[in-house]
Amino acid sequence: MTDDLTTAAGTTPARTEGGRWRQVALLGLAAAVGVDDGPTARADLAAALCALDVPSAALGAVADPAAPWERWWHAIARGQSDAADVASVVEEAGRVPDRGPDAREVRRRLADLADELAALAGGPSGDARFALLGSVAGPPRRAFLVGRSSATFLVDPGWEAFRLVRLGPTDGPGGGNRAHHTRDDVVELVRRGDGGAQRDVPPDEPASLDAARMLAGLREAPGVRERQLLDLAEDVRAERAELAGQRAKLDEQRAKLRHALDEVTALRARERSGVDVPTTRAQAASLLEIPASAAPDEAERAYKRQIARCHPDRVAGMHEDIRTKAEGLTVALNAARDLMAGVPVAGRRR
Repeated sequence: MTDDLTTAAGTTPARTEGGRWRQVALLGLAAAVGVDDGPTARADLAAALCALDVPSAALGAVADPAAPWERWWHAIARGQSDAADVASVVEEAGRVPDRGPDAREVRRRLADLADELAALAGGPSGDARFALLGSVAGPPRRAFLVGRSSATFLVDPGWEAFRLVRLGPTDGPGGGNRAHHTRDDVVELVRRGDGGAQRDVPPDEPASLDAARMLAGLREAPGVRERQLLDLAEDVRAERAELAGQRAKLDEQRAKLRHALDEVTALRARERSGVDVPTTRAQAASLLEIPASAAPDEAERAYKRQIARCHPDRVAGMHEDIRTKAEGLTVALNAARDLMAGVPVAGRRR
């Protein structure tokens, strides 16, 4: 029976508030009547209640704080209730020996959470990483963050660090996948007024268990979640389209900058060499010091005579300006020979 109840509850926490209250109802019953699956149901029940920001009820759901996931949700619920002793609670929870993969995973998350709490308070950032979920200008000014541990933080932003108000409602163990910023990065984002993921910032005080709120959530129409998912998909599509437009504009600006840089580079090279690359037969003949009507053989002899005087190999080891001018003259002489031989050189660029 408890298997059916926990299966019907689904992965905790659900996306919508109504779905979470439905999980609370199913998992509460499973925890009450279950024997073998009782610990799993209690841990999932605590997860749903923490996601609903009802930590007092979540603490009541945890019967064995030594069990891995119950220990995790016990620490989160304590931090949601009061930030004063959250660091000591996390430290105490992290001292429980590892027994199995779940225990090792919870221990890792608790270590990440300890690093995140230290970084928020102004200590070394270390490996702590965060994402900005939302912010409000106040008063009071608040920011809502998530850490790599998957814990969320309601904080009072400062110029160099944050004051922890309390832990916030969590989206479950996968919530920390978006956390990639250091503390200083997030401080800068909040300073600029960035809204992050535009999530609602929770109040300073958590909610208490309210039967009316629970019943309202349970009455949520079955199609509401699907509608919300469709709205979310539309928001994601619009955001991706906006990002694609911004990326196209950036690519266009980069192309313009590259073109301008090429022109500046060519102009500087031309100024340094002091030699114009010929583009007409008359200019080529003048550079080779032969008539414009000269035959190709005569142009070839004139080219060899000129190139022998300025080939870069002959000026190797000399002053840089001399080598640059010889290089520029060599390019110009090659273009002149091609023009006199009838080879098209239109579009040649240096």
